[in-house]
Amino acid sequence: MEDQRKRTIIAEIENWRRNHLLPEHYCIFLLNLYTEGDRTEAQPAAAKGERRRSDASSGKERGSAVPVSYPSPVTGKMVMAWLLGALVIAGLILLAFHFNRFQTPMQIAIFACFALVFYILGLVFRGSAPPLTHLFLGLSFVILIAGGVYCITKLGGSHPMILFYLGIICVLLCASAFVFGYSYLLYSGMLGLAVLYGVATIERVSSDYTWWRSELYWVPLACLLTGLGFLMNSGNPKWAGVFAFCGLAAFFGAEIQSLYIPLAKRDLIQLLLFIKVFLASAFFFFTRRYWYSWLRL
Repeated sequence: MEDQRKRTIIAEIENWRRNHLLPEHYCIFLLNLYTEGDRTEAQPAAAKGERRRSDASSGKERGSAVPVSYPSPVTGKMVMAWLLGALVIAGLILLAFHFNRFQTPMQIAIFACFALVFYILGLVFRGSAPPLTHLFLGLSFVILIAGGVYCITKLGGSHPMILFYLGIICVLLCASAFVFGYSYLLYSGMLGLAVLYGVATIERVSSDYTWWRSELYWVPLACLLTGLGFLMNSGNPKWAGVFAFCGLAAFFGAEIQSLYIPLAKRDLIQLLLFIKVFLASAFFFFTRRYWYSWLRL
């Protein structure tokens, strides 16, 4: 009877120790008192193991507010990525200080190499790391635009030559949209082509300006793009929305272009804008079934 009572007390003290109901040294003192120093080393070890398990289970019950995270091991790909990034940064710093010392053909080659490398990296990381793909694509096209305009200007190229070069870049943006599957590339390319179209035709429109002549340059183009978007809806609604939206933007191209023509009357431009906004709103309302899916409204 006495041994049973001692075992019960010892078990209760072990429970206090596991649940931290009493300080550790009090529990050890009580255990040594009731066991008369006969506790083996296996018992404390088992108690420690049980205490660890109980702590872990209690942490799970509390929701594990602060999860334990371990650093991922360094792999060969990570080291190569760090080295490649360091080499690229070092090369850019070196080129920034000594770029003007190179001849123009060498400068063109440098711009082309960097743009091509970033474009290829975008293709490489397309499936594994989409954010890096967006970054590399942005760097590639920024280098193509800035570097190309810089080199053409340095070589004494004319204004139409710059517009032609930028048109090629816009076409490349449209083609890259279908390669990578990103609709914003198609938006950028088509809207860029619309801006270049407006710049290229502003002299012809302003030479003998009339409002209806200005509309003839833009309204048929807007109808063509919007109609193409609706025709593509059944086959590929993703790209159909881009064409329809760019067509709607081109619908207001005549008024935007007229703002840069001195002969155009501002009152007439405002009146035409009001009429077109009303027509576009009515068109959007009657075709809302398409626009809601294209713009994900």
